[in-house]
Amino acid sequence: MSKPFVVVALDGSENAQRALSAARDLAKATGRDLHGLYVYPWTRETSMIFTPALQASDTEVKRQRDTNAQAVFTEAETFLGQGWRFAQRHILLGDPAEEILAFMEANPEAHLVLGRRGLSKIKAMLIGSVSDKVTRYAKGLVTVVG
Repeated sequence: MSKPFVVVALDGSENAQRALSAARDLAKATGRDLHGLYVYPWTRETSMIFTPALQASDTEVKRQRDTNAQAVFTEAETFLGQGWRFAQRHILLGDPAEEILAFMEANPEAHLVLGRRGLSKIKAMLIGSVSDKVTRYAKGLVTVVG
């Protein structure tokens, strides 16, 4: 079994930054490594619905994912301050809720910290939020920061 760690879900939002602060404090208090998790929100199905004329190749999607992930991780590590770096960066591609759930299933030693986006009530009723889906179905420890 692997050593327990704290992992924070990042997307560049203000709520993710609050989650990052809480995750840093949790990692420090428990003596655990801090990992970062970024999910590039893309699936071929949603791409076809929203941008059918702009079908990107797999290579282009991966390039964009990696570019976005680098920007998000750089901003996060700058926010963390001197002496703090992620022990590991996890970069995923797909539906954020589904990818985070799969990550948690594959990493039962992880304590996930994520921000609540604060979708409108109508959007939350129609599509739900990532934090709602993750807290409902995740296997393992999850902390949601509002």
